[in-house]
Amino acid sequence: MIDTHSDTAASASQTAAICENLALYGAAPERGEPDSRDVWDENDATEALGEAIRIMVDGITVDGTQMADEREALLWSFVNCFHAQIARLDRAVDRIVPEMKDLETAQDGTEVKAHELETLTDRARNLGDRRDAFEKLRDAAADAYRVHTGDVWRPRYGSHASQTGTLTSAAIDGRDFRRARQDRETRAHLPEGTLVAITGGKTVTDVDAVWTTLDRARAKYGDMVLLHGGGPGYEKIAASWADARGVDQVVCRPDWNAHGSAAPFRRNDELLNLLPVGVIAFPGSGITGNLIDKARQLGIPVMIVTA
Repeated sequence: MIDTHSDTAASASQTAAICENLALYGAAPERGEPDSRDVWDENDATEALGEAIRIMVDGITVDGTQMADEREALLWSFVNCFHAQIARLDRAVDRIVPEMKDLETAQDGTEVKAHELETLTDRARNLGDRRDAFEKLRDAAADAYRVHTGDVWRPRYGSHASQTGTLTSAAIDGRDFRRARQDRETRAHLPEGTLVAITGGKTVTDVDAVWTTLDRARAKYGDMVLLHGGGPGYEKIAASWADARGVDQVVCRPDWNAHGSAAPFRRNDELLNLLPVGVIAFPGSGITGNLIDKARQLGIPVMIVTA
């Protein structure tokens, strides 16, 4: 006689184990299935982020050790991990959007087509929610970077904007800004306002003069957007001012790969092509002088600050 009871018991215990695991750890849906899981636990994730940064600052790059010299680079890379994840999810959504448009056009009233569109829309929404979660983490990490380094975190390439609105100010890459001006359907967060450019060299002799001058410019243009080349020295101080004042920025960095040694001068052309209402010029090199000369040729007012 075959003992079916033991087989049934074993089967039941395996099923129970699977159900218990699903209850404890959750189940990932198959492709095409709706995802009912929460996107994230914001409080737990934010606390974990803070603890990770504390470990990097107080445990890895301890003051008084050589590793302290690596703190800025380490924290920059940590913030950049979240920034790269945002870009990856943005690309994933961008790939889905054309397919959604095709499905919208192909709707014929059948349940199959409607289900396909609903599933794809749900997928795009989920990816977008994940992207926003990573953006909040990036912005929190960027704020910690500023606290521990005294500098504002910026990506090496592209824009630093926040769709979730948690950044003090946005920094938009000049190329992104130009493209978005031509494409009104762009999804990029564009700063609206009056462009005021600033230029200057690497050596800053009077930081207060930079802040005072920019405060006066903002008093004149309440919707001021700071335009600069993303360089060290005066432009770096100006970027810190914008971040502290909540002023959006458009950053035109030199493209060294494309233009070689001529990159700073080509950058000057691209910056002025955005047609700022004026240029605030602090002491600098021949590159600064080149921008001043070209601005005057275009009829753009230049304010020379001798500080």
